[in-house]
Amino acid sequence: MKALLIIDLQRDFVDPGGALYYKGAEKVVNYIVNLVEKFKSESLPIITTQDWHSEDDREFQVWPKHCIAESEGARLTEKLEKALKGYEKHYSIKKTRFSAFYNTNFDDLIEKFGIDEFEVAGVVTNICVMFTVEEIRNRDIPVRVHEKGVSSYDEDLHKFAIRQMREVLGAEIV
Repeated sequence: MKALLIIDLQRDFVDPGGALYYKGAEKVVNYIVNLVEKFKSESLPIITTQDWHSEDDREFQVWPKHCIAESEGARLTEKLEKALKGYEKHYSIKKTRFSAFYNTNFDDLIEKFGIDEFEVAGVVTNICVMFTVEEIRNRDIPVRVHEKGVSSYDEDLHKFAIRQMREVLGAEIV
């Protein structure tokens, strides 16, 4: 079964004024909401990840504080929240590291629902998107990354990640 994976489309990343917002991050939101509507119309699973940190997370030695558990900034961006409201096949993964697999139940979800293919969108291309795609590909699961549905604060790193996912990880870039 195919599933849509939306990585970290949270207010601290894609909403102006968010803790790690970067100009242009919000450009992927409408594209991703359209993907959500497509997957809902086909009654397919949609998995969202959320960066979910404690106040004293070690990650804040590298990055400014962001996505503190239960904070406004850790919530999914409003358009995505509205698109997913009430959808019975929406599953959420709260994560504390770049990969959505580290200390989460992601493998259990994949097994429970028989997911054998992913379509991926979200932020940030060269961080959480790429590290999660790498983990999915290590499980020999086909991945299609929506280029119009991913974004980064650094265009060169974005291009590198797209190329790395395509040429090294074997993800299809659409």
